[in-house]
Order: sequence, then C-alpha cells, then structure tokens
Amino acid sequence: MDPASLWPQEGAPEHGPVPAPAGWGPASSPTIPPPGPIHRQYASASRLRESTQLPRPFTSTAAAGMAASVEQREGTIQVQGQALFFREARPSSGQAHFSVLLLHGIRFSSETWQNLGTLHRLAQAGYQAVAIDLPGLGHSKEAAAPAPIGELAPGSFLAAVVDALELGPPVVISPSLSGMYSLPFLTAPGSQLRGYVPVAPICTDKINAANYASVKTPALIVYGDQDPMGQSSFEHLKQLPNHRVLIMKGAGHPCYLDKPEEWHTGLLDFLQGLQ
Repeated sequence: MDPASLWPQEGAPEHGPVPAPAGWGPASSPTIPPPGPIHRQYASASRLRESTQLPRPFTSTAAAGMAASVEQREGTIQVQGQALFFREARPSSGQAHFSVLLLHGIRFSSETWQNLGTLHRLAQAGYQAVAIDLPGLGHSKEAAAPAPIGELAPGSFLAAVVDALELGPPVVISPSLSGMYSLPFLTAPGSQLRGYVPVAPICTDKINAANYASVKTPALIVYGDQDPMGQSSFEHLKQLPNHRVLIMKGAGHPCYLDKPEEWHTGLLDFLQGLQ
C-alpha cells in the first residue's frame, strides 16, 4: 500500500491520497484504519507550530481539585543527525518514580498525549512522561525516518532517543506505526526497558518467535475489540513471556481515544506494578 494514502492533510479529503512524511519512500505496510468522528480533533490537532531549537523552561500547572502540581516543557533533541520535537511533564516536587516514553501513530503526534491528558496524568502519578514526534511527523516533519513505513528501524534509533532525553530505562508506550521503532528496541540484546505497552503496533509479524521468547520486559498489550489490527498484532505479541492484556470493548484502532478513562486506569495500574 502506498504510505501516502495513510497521511492526513488539512483541506484534503479524509481518505484521499496526500504526501508521505519526509524521508519515507514507498514500502509495504498494513492498512491503518481511518479515524472516526471522535478521533478527528486529534488528527487535525497534530499540525503543530515550528519547534524551537532550545527546550522551553519548565512551567508548573495544577488541575482543579488536585493537590499534585506538574511541570511541563517542550523542545528538540538531536538524534543521529535529526532534530526531534518532544513534550515533557513531570512532578514539580520530589523524585519521579521512573520515565515513560510515549510514541504515536501515523495520524497523530506528541500533542495527542497532551490533549488526551496522558502526560499530565502520568506526571501527577509521579512519573517523568516524555512524548516525542517521530521522524517525518508533527513537529519533527523535517527529520528523515531511518526506515520506510512498515519496515523495522534499527533498534539503535530509539536507544539514541532514550539517551538524548536522559530517561534511564523507560517504559515505552507504542501505538500503531511506532511499532517499527519500538519492537527492534524491545528485542535488541541487552535492551534497557522497564516496561512495554504496545497498542496494536505494526511490524509484529517481523519479529520471530525466538526473539519474542527472549524478552524479559513486562508488557501490557492493549487493543480495542473493534480493531482487526489489534487482534492480529496480539497473535504475535502474546509470545512475550511476561505480559498482561487490556482489551477495550467497543474501541477501535486508537482505543485510548475511544476509552480514555479505561486507558489511563489500566496504564497506571500496570506502571504501579513496576515500582
């Protein structure tokens, strides 16, 4: 399938062909379901302003009725010669338990996690939460991807992201497209991952059974029961020796948008078990 057909463009028909992200040439890739009405606000919101080269200072916020305050910032990092945009939220006082790195699908960006409240919820719960814009997407649209859509990127790419952000061993949240980045990182020998949360990722069929079996990282496999891709990816991911499953009834491909409270509750419960 032409990857251009998966990339949304403002003013273009919802399912019409549009340009592919920078650095991505034609490659075979699975069909990613288009967003329904509930998802469109996040798809259109992925058009971000140009990023600054220096990180913005942390700013503190507190949700109404909640005592815990959160510091937030955004900026760019250099990864293998490419500038990648990030958003970060962390507790304003005390040491974070550990870090959570949030990736995204082809129709979304780090802004999805901000709008959904995931960054804020994680920081309020005591975690350092960092969401990046993947190469060719969102604020990182000028960055060249290290592999075509639907092909596994080198595991060293995400390792370099973790190093640049100084995250230590993180939990990685990986929906849809981002599987091409997270799976090689997860299965690399000596991979430093505290936890893995795949949400119907692509490329699960490109990892062999022996590599899945060698992974010791705890995983929370998440998908919506209305998403065929979620079920097909689960058939491969269930080979991970240490996994739990969260199936969201009535939810589609970006199930975290359909069921945000169920998503946040399940995610925070999983993270609590890793402390």
